[in-house]
Amino acid sequence: MGLASLAETFHLSLYYLTSDLVASRAINWANDPFARGAYSYATPKTREAQSLLGGRAGDAVFFSGEALSRGRDMGTVEAALVSGLDTVRTILAAGQ
Repeated sequence: MGLASLAETFHLSLYYLTSDLVASRAINWANDPFARGAYSYATPKTREAQSLLGGRAGDAVFFSGEALSRGRDMGTVEAALVSGLDTVRTILAAGQ
């Protein structure tokens, strides 16, 4: 279902997407005995890691994603989008 959604979103054939696929796995986080319903969570070192990864790394490498969101909704699609937008703003500001 995920590949079909990507194919539709990016107007690609399902065959094109799957031709280079080496492996895939779907996980039901709610039923995973180790994740206990969560796949992303904060630890005592989270803010330190966010500061390290959220800044510039060299001249061209930027990181973003739900785990780097500093808002209250870490671990959500919304957090990933906010983090991505923050990264874009950083890139655009660096170019000026």
